[in-house]
Amino acid sequence: MDKELKVRECWDNLAFEYDYKNSPKWFWTNPEAWAREIEHRISDSDGNKILDVGCGAGVISIPLSSRFDVTSLDFSSKMLLQLKSRKEDMKSELEIICADAHQLPFKDESFDVVICRFAVWPLHNPQHAISEMARITRKKIVIMEGDWGNTKITIRHKIFGRPVYGFHFLLYKFKTGREPKKQFEEMKKYHKTSTSFELIKEWLENAGVEIKEIDYSLKERVSTKKSKFLRALTGFEEEMFILVGEVRKDEEKT
Repeated sequence: MDKELKVRECWDNLAFEYDYKNSPKWFWTNPEAWAREIEHRISDSDGNKILDVGCGAGVISIPLSSRFDVTSLDFSSKMLLQLKSRKEDMKSELEIICADAHQLPFKDESFDVVICRFAVWPLHNPQHAISEMARITRKKIVIMEGDWGNTKITIRHKIFGRPVYGFHFLLYKFKTGREPKKQFEEMKKYHKTSTSFELIKEWLENAGVEIKEIDYSLKERVSTKKSKFLRALTGFEEEMFILVGEVRKDEEKT
């Protein structure tokens, strides 16, 4: 099977689990808290028109649509079907578009703000995709990603964490029918991009975006109480950040 089709299939198979109201998936983080992180970084002067790139099943798009004019874009048709179903259920007003982040089907400066949550690392050419985001943005780009390569495996995690997470994965399989460990291995096989703050900062600057904020503290604000307890118990920490950049106009670049 073609690699692109296989990558698409990986995400199609996860559509139900990424549903806005799927409690096993959102055991770790709070969708509304993620939306608040974005809201706090968009002022009235920035504008109201937002594009959510790599929106998945709409975990960020849905809560944001109550305040902003949101367009949700993803290349997984099943993710978007899940979003459409939840959108109708919750009477959310947002537009849904199936397209590849590497070829955004919009004119220059079509949106005031582009947001992208954990959707850079799956891209096969993130530099080009970020250039596309900058092209269609009038004002800001807000990216939420992880420094996954800096994850530290402590002795405490080896002793306590692995059994705890093993039990959690067993419960997850019972509730969803999916095996998280098998899912992770499948993802690693077809997704080779490595992300970090340094790389994303470089890609944004190459696209004419000036970095205005980098915040590594958001994890505490978006994590659930259960997630914080498990991290304290197991010693397992993953670094994640939110990065805000402003697009420089042509006259500012010269």
